[in-house]
This record gives sequence, C-alpha cells and structure tokens, in this order.
Amino acid sequence: MDAASGQEREVQKSYWIEHTAELTVEAMMLDSKAADLDKEERPEVLSLLPPYEGKTVLELGAGIGRFTGELANKAGQLIALDFIEGAIKKNENINGYHKNVKFMCADVTSPNLNFSPESVDLIFSNWLLMYLSDEEVKALVERMVKWLKVGGHIFFRESCFHQSGDHKRKNNPTHYRDPSFYTKVFRECHVNAGDGKSFELSLAGCKCIGAYVKNKKNQNQICWTWQKVASKDDMEFQRFLDTVQYKCSGILRYERVFGQGFVSTGGLGMPLRLHVVLFTVEGLQIRV
Repeated sequence: MDAASGQEREVQKSYWIEHTAELTVEAMMLDSKAADLDKEERPEVLSLLPPYEGKTVLELGAGIGRFTGELANKAGQLIALDFIEGAIKKNENINGYHKNVKFMCADVTSPNLNFSPESVDLIFSNWLLMYLSDEEVKALVERMVKWLKVGGHIFFRESCFHQSGDHKRKNNPTHYRDPSFYTKVFRECHVNAGDGKSFELSLAGCKCIGAYVKNKKNQNQICWTWQKVASKDDMEFQRFLDTVQYKCSGILRYERVFGQGFVSTGGLGMPLRLHVVLFTVEGLQIRV
C-alpha cells in the first residue's frame, strides 16, 4: 500500500470510528429519519437482488447488520465483512444465531483479504465504494470479478453527486461521484483467468432507490447489478446497443416520446432518469 492509499484508509477509518460511537441505524445511514427510511428502503434494495437462495453470498461493508440477517435467511452461506471492529461485533451479536454466517473484521482494500477464485455467487455492498479512492475502487472490482463464479452477480448501491443524509459531520471524506465513474470502471474491467479465458461484467440493472425519491426527492441513491460473463458472450449484444438502441440519436428519440430527461414511461416515479442512462449506453444492457 502506497502512502496516499494508507492516508486514505486512515481518514476513512477515523471517520467511521467517529460515526459508529453509537451503533445504531441512524449512525449507519447518517440520517435522523433513518428508522422510517429503513422500513421502505431496505425491502426495496433486497427486492432488486438476483436470486441467491442456497448460494454463497459475500457482504462487503456489512456494518451492524442492517442487511445481514435478511441475506442470511436465503443464502446457503454468507460472509459478512466490515473494517470497524465494533460494528462487526454488534452484527455478530444480532445475527450470530444464523449458523450459515461467518463474520470477518477486515478492510476490503487489504492485499491479505482473499477468497478462492470463482467461489462466490453474489457480492453485495451498500454504501461502500464511496469510501474508497478511485484506485481502490478499480482494484477491488478486479478482485471481485476473480472471486465471482461465472454467471454470478455483483450488486452495489452508492450515494452519488452529493450528500443525502442530514447527519451533522465535522468533516466528510466521502467520494460523492458522478455515477458514470462506477459504470465506466465496472464496464472496463476485464480479467484474464490465465487459461486463455477472459471475463468481464455485463450490466443487468441500474436504478435509483425509490424510497429516497419518494421521501427526500433525491434521485442520487443509485444501485447497479452486474453479471460476470465470458468476454465473448456479451460482444454481439453490446455491439447492438452501441450501434442501434442507445446511440445518441436513439436517446433523443426516446426523449421526444417520453419527455425531456426520460427514456421510458412513468415520469419521476420510474427508477432511472436520463442523466443516469446517458453514461450507461455504450454497449451495456440497460433496464428501465
């Protein structure tokens, strides 16, 4: 780990030690209305996951276990990981009765953190990547692809553009990125398996979280679902999207039909605005 990465980790760890002094849902969501939001937002997030019944799930940034118990109810095996010792201990206190869950205190950026290649069916994270530097995100994506089984999925959700929670903060090292950064990094990740095969990620879904749109008029809580595929499997479909369905001219036609800023029916209640779609159109599957 270089000096810059080491400093980034220390800043982020200090930030979360401060905000987990009280291990509550409000602290995890950094919002005074967390209890009410959680009632709508958590079921919504879980409903977006691909099927994982009886499968191996890796939860990165598990915190105090807001999602851990729900994931454990369906997963065959669940690994819940967080880098704040107090948080993962509380998670274990709450969800330790699930015999299919392994709790780990570890940093996702650590080179010592490793899982067997192609051993995981679903990798789940909620508000994790925004606490990593750009380079750390890129490195983690490559490692996740290696850990993932072919056909397996990565699901992640991030706060984009600006802060969403109203929790007061002395400083805020969170990276509120343009969503195009995440789409580009995941789209461009190609992993060589060493046996002549290479793998990449195909976009299976992208939307903003409806509970935040409804309750906070906030469209910047965005989640993605990616599937690991052999590189050649997705080329023809990507070429179709690049050259036909989501060319710039096609996007403009969608706008004329559905209204400025949209590529589907439904208005603001629908999951994805055009400002999200515009950066996912270059050869990627989009569900709107």
